[in-house]
Amino acid sequence: MKLKTTIAALMMTATMAVAPLTAANADSFINKVLTGAAGIYGVKLIAGPLNSFLDNLLLTNHVANEGKTKVVPILQTGTGTYVGAAQVSGPAYAVDRVQAVGSLAFEWNNNVWRGSVLIPIDSLNPLKGFKRVYGVGVDAVINAKL
Repeated sequence: MKLKTTIAALMMTATMAVAPLTAANADSFINKVLTGAAGIYGVKLIAGPLNSFLDNLLLTNHVANEGKTKVVPILQTGTGTYVGAAQVSGPAYAVDRVQAVGSLAFEWNNNVWRGSVLIPIDSLNPLKGFKRVYGVGVDAVINAKL
């Protein structure tokens, strides 16, 4: 129940932060940046409880992780720009370096096929650049219905 309350508060905060800009006809780029920042902040707020929930879910179903796990923002580009969450797992030294999961969405053959490539990365700031974190896997992708 507490997780649902936290998610609801996050969505309300994001909506309140972006609504005045939309009403004022602000540039769509600014709206995307602010919405993305609110989404990243929201994921960071619920990362701990969400990670525990996923760990317990995997344990209950007899497929628990042996390494360290952590929930981070997932940043998607390609057919659109989205923010969500992903659980990563692996050796502690590698998982500690992961700041986000980059997702590159793609479509081909007249949109008959679509997919995404998930890459654990060491930075949330695309202006500073980022590097892939090797040895880390993506266990789960979490999306919230808005």
